[in-house]
Amino acid sequence: MKKQRAARRVSINLSGHISVAGHPALPCVVHDISQWGVRLRLVGAERVPPKFTLTINATEKVIGCETVWKNADEIGALTDLME
Repeated sequence: MKKQRAARRVSINLSGHISVAGHPALPCVVHDISQWGVRLRLVGAERVPPKFTLTINATEKVIGCETVWKNADEIGALTDLME
């Protein structure tokens, strides 16, 4: 089977929040992160639009994100960390 990931994921399990202009921030847990993307856990993932801003609370790092997949309580997103 061919490996799909180009960058190694790191499990971090840090709290954060998702922001979208004009809406209240949604709390989330940054489950893992890589050079290319993040996996987030949150209640109500279906409410998150295709593009959003993620802030990791411990570092106050702000990351632009674009949703790649989602289910009821998780989102996988590409990030602007490579820019």
